[in-house]
Amino acid sequence: MVYTNIASRIVLVIFLFTAGCSDNDGEEKSDGAGDSSTLKGAATFPIGNAVFSQDDVRFVDYESNYSVVLNIIKAESDYVGHDELFRIRETHSSPYTTDYSRLDAFVEFAESEGYQIHGHSLLFYSDIGADSWISEYRSDGTWSQDQWRSWFEQYIKDKVARYKGRVASWDVLNEPLSRVLGDEENARNIFIDLAGSDIYARAFQWAREADPEAILVLNEFFLGPNGAAKTDDLIALADEIGRSGGKVDVIGFEGIYFFAPLTYTSYSYNYERFKKAADAGYRVTVSELNIGLNTFPAAGISQRQTRLMHSIQRKAFNNIVRAYIDAVPPAQRWGMVTWGVADYSGFLRFGDIFKAIRSPGGGSEWPLLWNDDFDKKPAYFGFISALTGVEEPFKYASVYEEGELSDDLPLLQDFKADLLSQLNAEKNALIVVPSLTTAEDRYYEEVQREILDSPDR
Repeated sequence: MVYTNIASRIVLVIFLFTAGCSDNDGEEKSDGAGDSSTLKGAATFPIGNAVFSQDDVRFVDYESNYSVVLNIIKAESDYVGHDELFRIRETHSSPYTTDYSRLDAFVEFAESEGYQIHGHSLLFYSDIGADSWISEYRSDGTWSQDQWRSWFEQYIKDKVARYKGRVASWDVLNEPLSRVLGDEENARNIFIDLAGSDIYARAFQWAREADPEAILVLNEFFLGPNGAAKTDDLIALADEIGRSGGKVDVIGFEGIYFFAPLTYTSYSYNYERFKKAADAGYRVTVSELNIGLNTFPAAGISQRQTRLMHSIQRKAFNNIVRAYIDAVPPAQRWGMVTWGVADYSGFLRFGDIFKAIRSPGGGSEWPLLWNDDFDKKPAYFGFISALTGVEEPFKYASVYEEGELSDDLPLLQDFKADLLSQLNAEKNALIVVPSLTTAEDRYYEEVQREILDSPDR
């Protein structure tokens, strides 16, 4: 493959979620679209996954399994995209030079495999690192606001037009909001600082002019504590972009669940977030879906996989998929994507966001649907059962082979009691969250009732 030879140490991540359906211009996939034993076959909307380049330095131990990853993606997913190659820092290393060679190769690779393609992302504050030319120009006051606007206009129009008719959708704006626990207000407003308060609307307008048929996405992460307020902020931003001359087609909710994995993966919490966006008239996608096992507050308690944690994860995937299907009308479902194939490639694992509180060498999140040996996990079956209309209760999760994991659920142990104990640990952790609302209590109580009402193992 051409792409494999070029993508030196670059993460290939699928954000395909927003790409739209391959043969019906973004409408819901027809029933019976394929083999119901696979995710894309069971779903009536687009399904995505993620693959990493074969020579990615972080995953060199898995290089020999690259073909396995590609085969899983082919069997399970509709769309592909890339976490790095579409960004400013990749294609525009200086204000006056462009290099599309690696991105061209990726697009050709994806087309040759028959995928629809999603572009992630045009504007992302993370691209403006201390060593970037944008940061340097900003610090030195090299350009006026009008010069910045002119540069961003040319950048967006050139990139979108280059792939017109080939890249089906774009994350025009990625993660613009703060409101994440203790985030500094306006911490992510670098593009507004450079190019003016209407830069977001102009970005959507310029992308639309370059490719009127492309689907344009506003993507945002972390809808845990304060998620209701942040959802309102996200919809308000999309509405403001529309009033100011742009148009958001899709609101993307990044499904990176790393806080209170019982409470914030509850059905009603997610249903309410998704329904708000759908009721506001937007298509909705769940992007970058990772649900950690060994997460806060569990990070300080358990640094190993357990059957109890797999039970929670299976239920969590089932809840979120059902909430999406129930909250979003078929014509507005723009898809769901898990961020990675095997656990080793999930952000909550390789990112190791709990590194600061781990004992040396301890812990990892195991956030995806396949384990490192590419066996389907209980989470996979929770996902696919939701796609086929099954509402799962909390239940004991059989995990691979007997004895493979720490057996924290011996036959005589009370499964419900362990779940309630875990939930109580989350409740204690939520007390420290700033501006905690009464909604968190309601989600907690919902999960508690579900546990108590679940059938015995």
